[in-house]
Amino acid sequence: MSGAYGSVARTLWTLTGSASTRLTASGDSGPINIAAVSDLWLPVYIAGTSTGTSPTLDVQLDVQDCDGHWFPQVAKVTQLTSAPNFTNVSCGLHIAGLGSMVLPQVCRVTWTVGGTNPVFPQASISLIGR
Repeated sequence: MSGAYGSVARTLWTLTGSASTRLTASGDSGPINIAAVSDLWLPVYIAGTSTGTSPTLDVQLDVQDCDGHWFPQVAKVTQLTSAPNFTNVSCGLHIAGLGSMVLPQVCRVTWTVGGTNPVFPQASISLIGR
């Protein structure tokens, strides 16, 4: 296949899912270079049982334009309220429907943890590109 579209997906960023990875606060990945990919997959998996009162986890993909302005939530997973659980979203040039878009050169993954004393143990958030 010619062009920049690769036939093999690769991990661009991950917050790995070990037993010690616990989401208790909001955060972000920092800038991620996505210039060499046409499509993105954002899977979120929580292997452990969530604790706290009314825990919520929102994960989204923000993109940056060439002038450095961030455009939040161009892709957002379904909110997780209990765990173990998983969710995912895809976007890019080869994605049908609302996920179809031309990707810029830079993005970031952000997550927001809500509730009272929320803990999402054994968390795994990844950004896969192709």
